[in-house]
Amino acid sequence: MKAKGWEGVDGSMKVVTLSTPLRLLVPALLVSSLPVETRAVTFEGGRLGVAVGAAVVAGSLAIAWAFYAAIGVFGAAAVVWLLGGAGAVMMVNGARPLAFVKPICVRCRLLPVIREHEAIHLSGVDSDDMVWEEMRTRHSCESLGLDGDPSICSFCPIPRRLKEKRV
Repeated sequence: MKAKGWEGVDGSMKVVTLSTPLRLLVPALLVSSLPVETRAVTFEGGRLGVAVGAAVVAGSLAIAWAFYAAIGVFGAAAVVWLLGGAGAVMMVNGARPLAFVKPICVRCRLLPVIREHEAIHLSGVDSDDMVWEEMRTRHSCESLGLDGDPSICSFCPIPRRLKEKRV
């Protein structure tokens, strides 16, 4: 993994708060942000993200058109909303990397660590284990002062993941 690649993504990445209206606007964000341990959500970026996003939007429009007679205008709109929203976000993410972060985490002092984690994913590293391995080379609970910090949420996965032993 090239450090320069993810650092370039981190420099251009925009952090967007996962507000309730945004989660309702893009149902894929609602579903993917449900787990308590999820701190942030990103979609595929770059040219591949634009291509896949365009395919998802086109597919949702094709499904809505094909089944319009059976499901009506509201059903067709629901199909485009449910499927096409994720595709639209992927297309936007291709132009400018986005990290959707839970509201509680936007105010956390660990936001730079969350940004870095998502930037590594957006640079092309799919495996969460590989991302955490890279994170452990850069950070530790001691260096971040996480042990005994009452301002860190009890359910935050960052301290636990940083403490995991390297394989």
